[in-house]
Amino acid sequence: MLKPSNNLLIIFVKYPQAGRVKTRLAKDVGKRKAADLYRLFTEAVLKRTEGENFKRIICYTPQDKEKEIKKWLGSDGLEFCPQKGRGLGERLCNAFGFALGSSGSRRIVAIGSDSPLIDKEVVHAAFKALETKQCVLGPAVDGGYYLIGLSSLSPVRKDRATGKEKEVSNGLKREVFKGIGWSTRKVFTQTVARLKRLKISYRLLDTSFDVDRYKDIACLRQKIGSSLQINPSGLKPIAHALRRIAR
Repeated sequence: MLKPSNNLLIIFVKYPQAGRVKTRLAKDVGKRKAADLYRLFTEAVLKRTEGENFKRIICYTPQDKEKEIKKWLGSDGLEFCPQKGRGLGERLCNAFGFALGSSGSRRIVAIGSDSPLIDKEVVHAAFKALETKQCVLGPAVDGGYYLIGLSSLSPVRKDRATGKEKEVSNGLKREVFKGIGWSTRKVFTQTVARLKRLKISYRLLDTSFDVDRYKDIACLRQKIGSSLQINPSGLKPIAHALRRIAR
């Protein structure tokens, strides 16, 4: 059971086994280097999102690597739950459902471990947005999103019989993850379209990027220099690893 907190951050994590993570990047840099880089990404995200006003839960896969993942990441201030579902949409939906049911949190934000430049300032901005909005999204340059958050505020609909506005069930938010072309460039636009159709209020954060392919490495190299000046936490090992990567 998670400890009560108004704000909860879900971090999706994979066990960094060579050949099982960053498979598209591995085609150019090799399976081992891709896995090592992913490990550093995850460790950086953990360091950079340490905060006092929100709890964190690691949503991990595969399920049989629980002991290894806890040994790798430690358990100080963290909770763990396995990812469940056949695709990303189901896994996100189930993670939010678990968090809502187990923690009593009013605002929940989920991120992956593919955007190592995310820090607690980004997370704070997301939680701040959820104080007045029902959803927050962080658009990614590849057409997806690097962050999604939902609040416990219920959507408002007009009652057809009375014409008055009333709140509807939080269960409607499960619809946010349905009918999305996951792993395509349409994820963000389709999600926004669903939010509008469901009349769920939302706010957008600044656009960022995931590191999935070799071309994303160049973008990371460009951005990491300025990030090291602003908030170097967790980034120096990544900078060293990037210098070692060559096609």
